[in-house]
Formats: sequence, C-alpha cells, structure tokens
Amino acid sequence: MRSTPPTTEWQLTGLTRRVSGWLAAAIGLGGLAAVLFVWQLSTLAQLVDSLTFKGQGLSTLRGEFLKTFLLCAASLSLQWVADMAGTHAGLRISTAVQQDGIAHIFKAGPVGCATQATGQLVTTLTESTAALTPYFAQYLPRAAMMVILPLLILGVTLHLDSWSFIVLLCTGPLVPVFMALVGYSAQAIMDRQWVNLVIMGASFLDNLTGLRTLRLFAQTQSSAARMAAQTEAHRSATFAVMRVAFLTSAVLEFFASLSIALVAVLFGARLLHGTVDFRSAFLVLLLAPEYFMPLRAFSASYHAKQNATAAAKRLSALFALPTTIQPRANKPERQNKVQATLLTCAPFSVAYQGATPQLSSLETRFQVGGLSILSGESGAGKTTFLRATLGFLPLPEGSLKFYDAKGQSLPPDTCRMAWLPQKPLMVFGSIAQNLRLAAPTASQMQLEKACAQADILEFINSLPDGFNTFIGDRGSLLSGGQLKRLALARALLGNPDVLCLDEPTANLDAQSAGHIIQTLLHCAKTRIVIAATHDARLSAHAAQIMLVENGQIFPLSAEQKVAS
Repeated sequence: MRSTPPTTEWQLTGLTRRVSGWLAAAIGLGGLAAVLFVWQLSTLAQLVDSLTFKGQGLSTLRGEFLKTFLLCAASLSLQWVADMAGTHAGLRISTAVQQDGIAHIFKAGPVGCATQATGQLVTTLTESTAALTPYFAQYLPRAAMMVILPLLILGVTLHLDSWSFIVLLCTGPLVPVFMALVGYSAQAIMDRQWVNLVIMGASFLDNLTGLRTLRLFAQTQSSAARMAAQTEAHRSATFAVMRVAFLTSAVLEFFASLSIALVAVLFGARLLHGTVDFRSAFLVLLLAPEYFMPLRAFSASYHAKQNATAAAKRLSALFALPTTIQPRANKPERQNKVQATLLTCAPFSVAYQGATPQLSSLETRFQVGGLSILSGESGAGKTTFLRATLGFLPLPEGSLKFYDAKGQSLPPDTCRMAWLPQKPLMVFGSIAQNLRLAAPTASQMQLEKACAQADILEFINSLPDGFNTFIGDRGSLLSGGQLKRLALARALLGNPDVLCLDEPTANLDAQSAGHIIQTLLHCAKTRIVIAATHDARLSAHAAQIMLVENGQIFPLSAEQKVAS
C-alpha cells in the first residue's frame, strides 16, 4: 500500500504538481496548435484576397489550397492530442486520489474514521474525486490557452492594424475581470451545494441502515420528508450555480459582440475610404472572434474550478483523519507456523489522537489455557484496551510482546489477531461469502470445521441451501445468537493466535449465551482469548479477571473474583 502524501498535497496546487508533465504536454501542444491555426487563417485570407481582388485562377492557387488544408489538419490533430493529454491528467489524478483516499481510510482505521459519517466518506471518495477530472482535463489547459491564443492574435493584429489592436486590447481584459466578480459569489454557492450533497448522501445511507427503527417509531414519512427537503435544497443550489454560469456567459458574449462589431465598423469605414487593404481587414475580422474563443471555453469550464475547489476541501478533511494503525499483510507468514501462547503488555498507556492517556497499566499477561476476562463499568476503557491490542490505537508508551511456548519472542506483525465486536458486521451475501471474508481461499472442509468449533454447523446444514443461504442485509435474516456464532466461526477460520471479543453474550438468551461460552472455553485451550464483558455467566468460567477502573488495569485476586 502506497504511502499517503502530506495533507497539504490535497490542495489543488499540490495535486497539480503530481501531473505537471501531462499538463505541460497539453498546454505545449495546445499552444503549437494555436500557432498553426493563426497561420491557417493568414493563408486563408491570402487565398481569398488572391481570388477576389488579384484575379488569380483556381489552378494557380493549388499550392495555397493544399497548404491551408494541411495547416487545418495539423492544427486539429495537435489540439486533439492536447485534449487527450489533459483528459489523461484528470483521470490519473482522480484515480490516484481515490486510491490514496481508500488507503488513508484503512490507515485511519475504525477509530480514526469514527468522526465522519459513512455516507460522507462515500460521497467524498466518489463525487469529490470525480469533480477533480474536469478541473485538470478542461479548466487548466483552457486557462493557459486563454493567455496564449489572445496574445498571439494581439501580436498579429498589431502588425496588421493598430486601431484594431487597441480595440481588442481594451475589451479583452474586461471579460476576466467581470468573470472574477461573478465567480467570487459563485464559489460560496458551490460550497453550499457540496455541503447539501454530503448531507443528503449521509442521511440517505443512515435512513437505509435504520429503516427498521424508523418504521418501528412510525417515522418513515417524516424521514422521507426530510430527504425530500434535502434533495430540494441541493436542487436549488445546483440551479443557483447554473444561473451564475449563464450570467457569466452573457457577460462574455456582450463584450465579445461589442468588440467584434466595433472592429467591423472601423474597417468598413476605412475600406470605403481606401485607407486599408482587404487582406488585412479580412484577416483581422477572422481573428477577432477567435480572440474571444478561449475566453468562451474558459467561461464554460469555470464551474469545474469551483467544483474542484469545494471537492478539495472535502478531500482535505478526509486526509486530515488521524492515522491510528499501520498497514500490514493480510496473511502474515511465520517460519514453522509457531503459535503465540503468551501476550504481555509492558508498562503502557493508551490514548486517542491528540488526547490525554485514557488507560494505563504496569503489566498485564494473557496466555493460552484459560479464558481472560476484562471487567469494569461501561466507559472504563475495556473496548479501548481491545482496540489497542488489535492495533487500532497506537501506544504512546510501552508495547505489546508475543511469545511462543518456548518463551521465544515473536514479531507482533506475524501474530494473527481476530476480533468479534458487540455488533458483528455481515455483508449482503451468502453464509459462505461472509465466512470467506476471513480466508478467501478457504475450502468447504475448512468452513465446516470453523463452524463446528463455533457450534453453528448443525444449524447451517439444516438450511435448504446450506452454506449458500443468503443472510440478508447485515445478517438481518439471522437471530442474534446465530449472528454471533457465525461471526465467531469467521474469526476462527483465520486460526488466530489472539481472539478478542467485546460483549460476546450481550443481548442473548440463556441457551445462545451458553453455546457461546462453551465455544470460547474450547477456543481458550489452544489460543489466547480475551473478552470484555459484564456477563456474570461468562466471568464465572474465567481463568483470570482483569479489572478496568479509573484508567488502570489490574488483576483480581481469588477473593476478589469470588466477591465479584
């Protein structure tokens, strides 16, 4: 997984540097195409002048016709290649930013991403990254051409006619000035549009996730009304942006038409008095509309810059998420597949990003052979400790150390970890597909073995489709006990050295809780099992109980176990 650049690199200037070569090629080829285009118009003016006023026949001007055709073909070809280079730059940036965004989310982990709604992250990774493509493919090359072609035309016009040069020089700069004035207010509208889009995406996903709760409290109609209001707000913001775009185009067309008309009137009067030749007048009148053409193209793509600016703000917020975990291989390999049998936590502290330490301990030991229980009040730090053990939170002080049965130290990155949260996540798919999230290449025999260890194989075999049974969205077709045991089977499928569980028996009936307890006791014979729980039924089978209280972790004595 690639390293993520600093947060400042996600500003538009930083992103531009990443594709500067492609942009330079697009601008350079576009500039060369502009030179050939002006040369083509000059040849065309000479050809018309020769045919109309110099009495030359078509047969004597075959070379001029061929030259005009070749210049036109070369100009169009170079402009096409320049457009392809700009498009390639935009696509490269969009793809790279999306990949880096996904990589950063994995580095931030579940703790780092907890401050942003899932819908907001999805909208940022899709809509925001897509909004970058037009900025690099259209806006930047057109902004460069807005300088190159007008300057080239001004130079040719100055050589041909000073009055036309003065008219174009005075009217041309008025267009960017008025566009800047209009665009200043348009950026605020665009920012509001992006905020409405993010809110709408997050709300829609939340409504889908909590549809059962909304229906239970008879709030589906009010939820639909809120979604309709958010959609209307986004529609209004979009139309506001479009109104600004039309206003910008109207301003541009007004000044362009006024300038061209003024040049035409001046040339008409001077042609009548014989003070200017036809070729110069015809060429300037051909160049005058093209003088404003890059400004028109730039105006049409100006909204791409506003979109990209708003998108860059969302991306900066995403890449500002703290990185709480370090990426490692999905399936680390060890020599001789030695298993960790002891986990020690030397004097350590656990803290969330930028916060004071939430948890500390002198020394904690977890080993194979018995169930280890984390006990304490809600909010004492049990889940925080499990997150640190799994690598979701960094340890500002101290470290976790693993040892094999011979007492030899094992690298932490080679120790397999498994996690069973209080609310296990199941994807929409079959039982087998959900199990293979832990081991994509697992055979049917391995699936059955893991399910047998989790005491759910008999239930799966009783289903008409067995392991091919679909379990619905987030496992909605399973009961709480079945969902917990299926998640436990998925955790065991990876043959973990350390199995961490958060309230594994919460909200389960006595029979389902009993199945889970017996399964954990069986697992604890061959691996380290750490469970955070308030359940006295589970604590009664513990080999050791660690109390989490007042930011400290310490083992309970035998008398304290009995009292608890």
